Amino acid sequence: MKIQASPESKRYLLLLYALITGVLFDILFYNKTLGISYIIFIIAVMAFLFTALRSSLSKLNKRAWLFALPITLLSSTYFIYSNRMLKLLNFFIIPLLIIIMAIFVAGINKSDWSGFGFIADIAKRIFVPFRFLHRPFIFSSFEPEAGADSSSSKADDGNIINADKKTYSSGRQGNRVLLKIILGVAISIPVLAIILLLLSSADMVFKNLFINMPVLKIFKHFIIIMLIFIYSAGFIWSLLKALGEKKETVQPGIKSRKQFIDPVVLLTILMLLNTVYGIFSAIQFKYLFGGDSFILPSSFTYAEYARRGFAELVAVTVINFAILAIGLTFVKKHNKKIFNAIKSLFTLLVVFTFIMLASAFYRMTVYEQAYGFTYLRIFVQAFMSMLFFLFIINFVYIWYRKLPIIKSYFIVALSVYIILNFANVDCIIATGNIDRYYKTGSIDEVYLNQLSYEAIPQINKFLEDLKDSPGPNEKKIISSITEDFRQEKENLLFHKSWQSLNISKNRALEILVSISGERD
Repeated sequence: MKIQASPESKRYLLLLYALITGVLFDILFYNKTLGISYIIFIIAVMAFLFTALRSSLSKLNKRAWLFALPITLLSSTYFIYSNRMLKLLNFFIIPLLIIIMAIFVAGINKSDWSGFGFIADIAKRIFVPFRFLHRPFIFSSFEPEAGADSSSSKADDGNIINADKKTYSSGRQGNRVLLKIILGVAISIPVLAIILLLLSSADMVFKNLFINMPVLKIFKHFIIIMLIFIYSAGFIWSLLKALGEKKETVQPGIKSRKQFIDPVVLLTILMLLNTVYGIFSAIQFKYLFGGDSFILPSSFTYAEYARRGFAELVAVTVINFAILAIGLTFVKKHNKKIFNAIKSLFTLLVVFTFIMLASAFYRMTVYEQAYGFTYLRIFVQAFMSMLFFLFIINFVYIWYRKLPIIKSYFIVALSVYIILNFANVDCIIATGNIDRYYKTGSIDEVYLNQLSYEAIPQINKFLEDLKDSPGPNEKKIISSITEDFRQEKENLLFHKSWQSLNISKNRALEILVSISGERD
């Protein structure tokens, strides 16, 4: 006979996982900068999630665990790099990916992830735990394992039903007492903290007795642990509850949408658009990609011509993307010849869009050579690269409609974003701006100092080169970089907890300490 964990033991395990999650969160993140602590916490969360779901579901969607790869890669960037903007983005994207993974592993999504209804599934997993925060602490919250074989269960458990009935009442009463004790402790802690502070102010002897007791700090730790503990328990419980509910049939959203766009109207729009884009593409090949070999109007220089328009071209590309997505999804397909003509014009639209993307990318490159590299300009180039691959997917989808297009979009977008995280953006910006200085003698040292710790090795080499030829401009740059290095060194020495361990910070600190030692 197969022995399964009882509902009560599952409840205690869930509460244990949630409590460990809260304690880990407090130890790893309270009053500390993010570093190696982040990936440790995320791996622990995924391990607890796997254990909780595996104990309550006989068959998991194993392919969904592939989400663990991008989650782990993005989490590791907190240990490897220190780019503030990407850290902020990852702070929201990683939990979102964990929620998506949990939905797929448990198989509780009511909509296919190729449809917009899946967004509602994600939102539900985020907010539903708030509704059931109290349920994991109540005995009746936990039902028998979802999906268990009812006939074998009855045969195996028939001899112990009467015993279960006798122990249920006492067990439920004991759990109610435990819940009341937990509630009493939770209420007492903040009240005691306030009372101790008031009594300490009222009596000096009492204050001396408790002067070394960090009441406020203990209270903060308790609040953090309890908040994470309660939400984690509610989140896992809501997943397990969803497993016991009757799952609705998953319907791919794209097939159920009503097709309302008239094909003749769409055909007319595409013909006009492609005519305009054809003229524009011809101009790009003649004046932009041809360089100085063609004569521009007298009011333009080639540099001015090439440096303008990339933002507008990106906007037009996004519009084309929307036209493709909406047109292919909602156009009526009753007339096969007209629909084939539409697909041909869509193909031509994709080709012209490739030309516009190439033009925008080239213009951005020229713009960077003239005005320098920044986060925004690098991210715009990454966005254009992503659009390029998305239009390749569109090109395939025009002629092969079985391609899971939304899933393909998601995979490409996530892949480009992961590559961007590991591209060492700050090093690229520092290297590009320093190379530009050697060519033009111009650099924005203030922006250079705002880059993350990955840029310090390149900036230090630049500083050493400037010391060999100290002119008035070089002295100003040296002074600015030196002062920034001093401040960065103080910051790094101040945050030296193991939780904040970061490879780029350690490398930067070694360089800054060696510079300080040379001066001393």
